[in-house]
Amino acid sequence: MKGSPLHDFKNFLKRNMLIIRIGLLTGGVIILFQVVNLFVIYRYLKLDYDLCLAAVLFLGVGLLIARRPQKAEPPAAPQEDLLGLLSSKEIQILRLLAEGKTNKEIAAVQFIELSTVKTHINNIYTKLSVTNRREARVKYAEMAQKRPVF
Repeated sequence: MKGSPLHDFKNFLKRNMLIIRIGLLTGGVIILFQVVNLFVIYRYLKLDYDLCLAAVLFLGVGLLIARRPQKAEPPAAPQEDLLGLLSSKEIQILRLLAEGKTNKEIAAVQFIELSTVKTHINNIYTKLSVTNRREARVKYAEMAQKRPVF
């Protein structure tokens, strides 16, 4: 039944399960270190073994944390949204790049430095998820078909 204390408690546990697990793990580690410390004080365990045990414990925790699944990359932007990713200058440079112009020719037409053209082209590659001019031309052609004013 919704609204009951038991239902509220279950929802609380679901939302805060990670925090609860970390708290329990931390408490367990503290208790374990105190017990091992007592063994060291009463000479049942050497300090070297204590330090070794601590190192192995932290290695295990590190492996558990690293084993957690990684978040998937966000899906690629649909073709319609690619226009919104590029600045007006990048669109102009992409248009010239699609026409087959070299970097020097683009720099001359746009009245900018060659290094600036290279920077813009690298930004275009990143935003369009391409790796070379040929792929950028194909992407530009796809976008131009969908939006003739592009």
